[in-house]
Amino acid sequence: MDTRELTEILRATIDPNQRQQAEEQLARIHKIIGFAPSLLQGVMLNDVALPVRQAGVVYLKNLVTSGWFEKEPEEGEPIPFSIHEQDRAMVRDMMVDAIVQAPDIIRVQLCVCLKTMIKHDFPARWPQIVDKIHIYLQNHEPNSWMGALLCLYQLIKCYEYHTIEKKAPLIEAMNLLLPMMYNLIVNLQADQSVESVLIQKQILKCFYGLIKYALPLGLITKEVFTKWMEVLRSVMEQPVPEHTLLVEEDERMELPWWKCKKWAVHTLYRLFESIHNEHFILIYDYTLV
Repeated sequence: MDTRELTEILRATIDPNQRQQAEEQLARIHKIIGFAPSLLQGVMLNDVALPVRQAGVVYLKNLVTSGWFEKEPEEGEPIPFSIHEQDRAMVRDMMVDAIVQAPDIIRVQLCVCLKTMIKHDFPARWPQIVDKIHIYLQNHEPNSWMGALLCLYQLIKCYEYHTIEKKAPLIEAMNLLLPMMYNLIVNLQADQSVESVLIQKQILKCFYGLIKYALPLGLITKEVFTKWMEVLRSVMEQPVPEHTLLVEEDERMELPWWKCKKWAVHTLYRLFESIHNEHFILIYDYTLV
């Protein structure tokens, strides 16, 4: 399916005079093999107007949410539509790249797609997502880090309520990715620019999601625990830029530097709460000051 033709149909959906005809056309062609990958390719085109890309990503989100997995038909009813596996494979191959490259307003919708995809496909059909995230996190181009971390956060969120035993695929992935998260946040702490602090905040959100309901002791060893405690202490003690103190006090919590500190405090509180709830004592050569 031609991507440019598809973007023209999407452009028509935001024109009140052409909307109905364009939506009917999408309804006719969305079941054709090749539609979903072409739609994602159109969303990724930087030379397409942002409102058109937004229309495309919302359509893609709805398509993935309703049609990513095969559903059993009701008795006497036709087989419900699901995206062909050939198309799903192509979308899986492109999705992490798309999230890394997309502007924030597009990323939000793509991350909803990603969560559905991970829920149904990881790890059996899509172990490669871990390698994709790994590649972008070790990239020296900072623009790739946020997108990779947003993908990782969706992976972690999919296992949020699972027991430690059922988190085995996530823990295996984090054996590779957690050290990279740690090295990245340590290296970024000297840089207190908005971009750096937002990435630090996202790393802390990922770590918090990992330990929120259960502390994976096979992953969070004594050495790892000590290192992350030092990171949390450093974030909390980091002075905020002077210009943030000129902002109204009740608005400061919306600034990246204060949000980063908030996630550090959340994480520290949750760690000690987990230790208490599990009725064991961790003895570390570490003192919070």
